Amino acid sequence: MRLRHIVTLSSVLGLLAFALPAHAEDAQGFIQREHAQLEGILHKPASTARDTEVNTGLDTFVDYDEMARRTFGAPCHPSLPNCENLWSQLDDAKKSEVSDLLKQLVRKTYRKNLLKTLDFDIAYKGTRDQSGDTRVITEAQDRNKPHDPPVRVDYIVKQTDKGFVAVDFVTEGSSLVKNYYTQFRTKMDDPKLGYPNLVAKLREKIAKP
Repeated sequence: MRLRHIVTLSSVLGLLAFALPAHAEDAQGFIQREHAQLEGILHKPASTARDTEVNTGLDTFVDYDEMARRTFGAPCHPSLPNCENLWSQLDDAKKSEVSDLLKQLVRKTYRKNLLKTLDFDIAYKGTRDQSGDTRVITEAQDRNKPHDPPVRVDYIVKQTDKGFVAVDFVTEGSSLVKNYYTQFRTKMDDPKLGYPNLVAKLREKIAKP
């Protein structure tokens, strides 16, 4: 059975150590450095300190603020023609709040699943441009279930002044940013609940064991 896209993604992250095509060597180096750091941390005994180290390692991989903006349509996902910029509807306090909540949620999911599903082999299938970002295409195969079909996982990587960062993950054609945008818009469009309902749902997901 295929894992949910965020679970699969977090498991795959720990094994990114294969060669990318020559034109994507910089992105490969970024991913390999993150892999090496996380792998070293995960070999340590379980502890709160180790969890904190994992969070710190993930913070160099994912640009949570950029991901938050994109999940609120700034910019809109290219496959959403009727997308609305929800980010512009939030004041600074709300932007800060949802960015922090999204960060907590992504951190929690990665930390919970990195140790569970490390037995994947990764095959790189090339890269392509996507609206100014780089899309790295991979397939992940569970070593313990070789007869299961591989899971397609794409990494949307953005070049910044400080280096590469991940801003979206696409598993089996399902974009994390796009999915979150759809969920967030539904909750914010609710005339009775709106933004408070969105925040409540995010806190609920974070609080779940």
